[in-house]
Amino acid sequence: MLKRGLAWVVGFAALVLLIATSATQRVDNALYDMHMRHWSHPTSDKVMIVAIDPQSLAELGKWPWPRSVHAQLIERLTQAGVRGIGVDITMTEPDLNRPDRDRAFADAIHRNGHVVMPVFAEAADQGGVLEEVLPTPVIATSATTFGHVDASKDFDGVARGVYLKAGLGQPLWPAFALALYDMNNPAPQRTLPGLRLPNERLDSPYEWIRDNYVLIRYAGHTGSFNQVSYIDVLQGRVSTHLLRGRWILIGAIAAGLGDQLATSASDANDLMPGVEYQANVLESFYDSSLITPLNLPAQLLLGSLMIALPLALFGLPGFRRTWQIATFALAATPLSSLLLLRRFSVWWPPGCCLLVTVLGLVLHVALSRFDQHHERRMKSRLAINDAWWTKGAP
Repeated sequence: MLKRGLAWVVGFAALVLLIATSATQRVDNALYDMHMRHWSHPTSDKVMIVAIDPQSLAELGKWPWPRSVHAQLIERLTQAGVRGIGVDITMTEPDLNRPDRDRAFADAIHRNGHVVMPVFAEAADQGGVLEEVLPTPVIATSATTFGHVDASKDFDGVARGVYLKAGLGQPLWPAFALALYDMNNPAPQRTLPGLRLPNERLDSPYEWIRDNYVLIRYAGHTGSFNQVSYIDVLQGRVSTHLLRGRWILIGAIAAGLGDQLATSASDANDLMPGVEYQANVLESFYDSSLITPLNLPAQLLLGSLMIALPLALFGLPGFRRTWQIATFALAATPLSSLLLLRRFSVWWPPGCCLLVTVLGLVLHVALSRFDQHHERRMKSRLAINDAWWTKGAP
């Protein structure tokens, strides 16, 4: 019993070290992505993308288009009775030559009354101080609300999740999709889900602070959401019945315009436009499918239990051989992670626990073989001594 307790202490110390150094992050991400690519789901009819696509560019000409054109689109959507509009288009510089175009767009979004505009952080000069960038004052004063469009990317460049709050100095701005969802929600999100990151709470006016990190359950590969062409809506070729009551996200899908993101639901050759990333976040709010990563204390608690599992099984009926314990323990860890993900929308990265279990089993086998070898040597020496004494006896 003492040996098992000592083995658990050593294993737990190894687990703490591995988690602290993110030693298995690549493996965990690979396991997560592999699963998410086979866990797609059909989208609802609540979210639609109005796409700035090659067809629209061919008919309306070179980007950027006059903001009076966007005003006409907003008027079309208002007449169709859409639920809310997220304009994922940067409008930070005023139209100095035709300020009436800015005014036309501002009037259109004011009349609609349910329009979200983007906020993001940018340095004016390379290496300069970050600044919060909002639409021009004329447009900003007419917008219903604002949301940040910070697409969270992991160290490998893959966008697996989103920070529900972010801002310069303090995380004040809701995520773009969250702002759109809450705008017409009779019970807005009060206590947000997600992983809290106190180490990023620098409370500095020069730092972009992010909080409430959640993982996105993507609907599938790029193109999973209903979308219509910008030009078709503008020219009245889309039925109002198709638009009525839906959340509308306006953004670019054409190559060279807007963000193109690698996601956990796609590979490097299937980049997702930023507007569809926002659509996935919005859909996740609607169907309550956001995934919460386990925080460090919870990871250590669950990991400690999984490390104790093979030690508790040793010697029980059906678990008298090392391979039996190894098979059960190594299967239980990823299956537990999968169960938490599928059943409770919680992600527990199993890589560190798996590695500790493997190392522990390898060490156990090595020590067992060493003990057996030592025992055989001792028996051999005793046999030689017995033979010598027998031979030398009078």
